[in-house]
Amino acid sequence: MSVAPTSSGRTSSGTASDRLSPFTSQAVFRVLLESLARPGSVHQLPAAGSGSQTEWPGPGIVPLALAVIGARVAVVEAPSRRWKARICRATGASEAAIGDASLVAIYGSADPGMISRLRRGSAAAPEDGTKVGVACTALTEGGPGDVTLEISGPGVPGRARLGVDGVDREVFAALRAANSRFPAGVDVWFVDERGQVAGLPRSARQVVV
Repeated sequence: MSVAPTSSGRTSSGTASDRLSPFTSQAVFRVLLESLARPGSVHQLPAAGSGSQTEWPGPGIVPLALAVIGARVAVVEAPSRRWKARICRATGASEAAIGDASLVAIYGSADPGMISRLRRGSAAAPEDGTKVGVACTALTEGGPGDVTLEISGPGVPGRARLGVDGVDREVFAALRAANSRFPAGVDVWFVDERGQVAGLPRSARQVVV
């Protein structure tokens, strides 16, 4: 995955509450990398901030940690438009439609149509594939869940199972289609309400069991 952590402090217009601290940004970045390297594993994300005014960013943690100045970010079904502004202000990214964005955060309920519109890059330019955070209600390493995935491929010794609550099973069919021409495809992190994350890279093979 060709990404670099942002310091989350490169823009002069962002306020302290908008940004991840440099320490938190690096810690989140490491967790995102580890979860993507070990598909099916569930990891706890560090707190995004402190104080009574801090709000958990959910799937927005992906662009908050990975976006760099000039990146194009889509925030879909956010609780309020303020999330789009916060992410762009904190990272120096600009808003884009979901089909034009390099980083996407999907709040609410993801659907197959959203997945089908994500950029996949190409064999010659796989780095152009989207990196996306998807909201879910709960993740369970080993399963079961509302949807239980069986995952294989690089980083998985044999096969692993992952339970995902709060995501329609058709989303996973759409992801299989999006990643059917590796190395083109999309990299996904599911982020639950407890601040846990599980990565599903484009190289992983997954089926619903």
